[in-house]
Amino acid sequence: MQDFRAGNAAGMQDYQAKIRTLDDVPARYRNLPNFEALTNDPAHGGHPEPKIIREAMSAAQAELDGRLKAPVSRPTEGYIDFYDGEGHPIDVKTPLSPCKTDKWEFDAPRNAETILRQLDKDYPNKLTGENEPVRVLLDTTYMKPADYAALRHELNKRTKEDRSILNNIVEVSVDLGVKSRNNPALTKALLSARSR
Repeated sequence: MQDFRAGNAAGMQDYQAKIRTLDDVPARYRNLPNFEALTNDPAHGGHPEPKIIREAMSAAQAELDGRLKAPVSRPTEGYIDFYDGEGHPIDVKTPLSPCKTDKWEFDAPRNAETILRQLDKDYPNKLTGENEPVRVLLDTTYMKPADYAALRHELNKRTKEDRSILNNIVEVSVDLGVKSRNNPALTKALLSARSR
């Protein structure tokens, strides 16, 4: 099985709230021919809300990276976020780490539960109509490396009886056009969590 991990958390949680409109989207995504269609989510009335815009960026990056088969598209109805080019149902999860000024902490167990609950669902393949497991596109852009490590640890702990469940997670980190702040101690924690 190919490893679909993003490589690491980008630590860009400070930038998450800055993506509010299509004008805030980096040109590398905004200029893609199908990007505007990816921001049209029927489940949210077709309006490009900030969450929907970030989901579209995640899907576009996964397609650009070859992590999802092109072309990625929105469903016309239903609760999933996207279909990949082979019709597989995709749901985007974008855990957020707190910023320095926030008074809350990252909740790895709650985030892991949300991801695993989605992985436990089936939805029809767009092309075949056959029900199949939903895949999760995990966007790690807005996570601190330590929170990413805690999430991976929690996912591994909760799937120790059947780790194949995690094969339906595809990780991605969008390119916001800014450099991440590298922290050697956090990178070490991240690498340690991966080896568990």
